[in-house]
Amino acid sequence: MQKIWRFITSLLFIITLIITGLEFFRCAQSIYNSFSTNQYQGYLWLCVGMMSFVLIAIIFFRKNLDIMQTMTHEGAHMLVGGLFLRKKIYEFNAKSSDTLKQNDNTLGYVSSNAQSANIFSTLAPYMLPYITFAMVFFRLMIKNECLPIIDFIIGFTLMFHFSCWKKDMRIDQSDIQRCGVFRSYLFIWTFIFFNLAIIFYSLGGGMTEPVNIIQANVEWFSKAWTDIKWLVSLI
Repeated sequence: MQKIWRFITSLLFIITLIITGLEFFRCAQSIYNSFSTNQYQGYLWLCVGMMSFVLIAIIFFRKNLDIMQTMTHEGAHMLVGGLFLRKKIYEFNAKSSDTLKQNDNTLGYVSSNAQSANIFSTLAPYMLPYITFAMVFFRLMIKNECLPIIDFIIGFTLMFHFSCWKKDMRIDQSDIQRCGVFRSYLFIWTFIFFNLAIIFYSLGGGMTEPVNIIQANVEWFSKAWTDIKWLVSLI
């Protein structure tokens, strides 16, 4: 029965990955078109923030980047498990790789009252840029004149999450092994495409007409529904 369930969920993940991939391509087209309509300022400051992270991380964060990445990884477990799945969190632990003893590769963990692994909380660190999403929500309360600052921070935090994913997204990761390598990567890339599209859509509209995250979700799902109907028509 478990094998049948895994097969069904894997098939659903493949379908959703195709849809989110199409929508991410649409989002990329939207970004490209923004340059012809002079509504690219949000994306410009996003890129400046991303490039700034690379320089600042090399100069200032190099010694502590490792443990910052581990804390962010475990923070995603705790956030999704504790806040959204309402699990009781007992312990949060994170440490630098410099402190690992021989034959020990555990950089951190979150203990809770969960009886079994949940794919959402288990794989959250690999696809949920929650610090960036916090900035996107904060963007709703920012005056238009201050949008370049928050867009810079969004780019900065997004690049930090990219560095976390680059470090953690390995086949031998215990989280990925626990959920199954094939299913894990299908799930991860589905939500990476979805989350990035929502973030990029939120930065559209230029400085005078900022698009909020609610509008970004409406735009994404309306286009996704159009593509779903198109895919069904091909069958």
